[in-house]
Amino acid sequence: MGRIIAGIILITIGLSAFLGENFVKIAFSIILIALGVRVLTGRRQGFAAFNGEKRTSGEDYLNEAIIFSPIDKAINSENFRGGKVVVVFGGGELDLRGAKPAGENVDMEVVAVFGGLKIMIPENWKVSSKGTAIFGGYDNHTSGSGIITLNLKGAAIFGGVEITN
Repeated sequence: MGRIIAGIILITIGLSAFLGENFVKIAFSIILIALGVRVLTGRRQGFAAFNGEKRTSGEDYLNEAIIFSPIDKAINSENFRGGKVVVVFGGGELDLRGAKPAGENVDMEVVAVFGGLKIMIPENWKVSSKGTAIFGGYDNHTSGSGIITLNLKGAAIFGGVEITN
């Protein structure tokens, strides 16, 4: 999912440069179309963060696509396996400090496009990051020691992903 969105954005930028179109006009059109789809589908998940509410979840596998919304979510799973998170024109925090992993490795894919995500992990986790940054940042600010390994891959395109304890 994240590769598709990142690919569409890069193709749009490339086509606008090749065809001589104004990228701002194309980007604005894409934003309006995405907002229209959001209104038609009635998706309101994510707006709770504007009220200062943090959503808590016990799900074992994350599958989040956040578009034009904030995310402020804490995971308290007893059998956490990882997941995928895509943030486009949004941002927020993902708190994994209450998650108990299913094994010694947790695999996550995180893509941030024109947005940012801060991931907080427990002190006894270490990070193996294979994130790519294109006009953005994919930063690991953890202590780096622990028995559980968070295998993180993905991309930050005009955005950022930050991992902290």
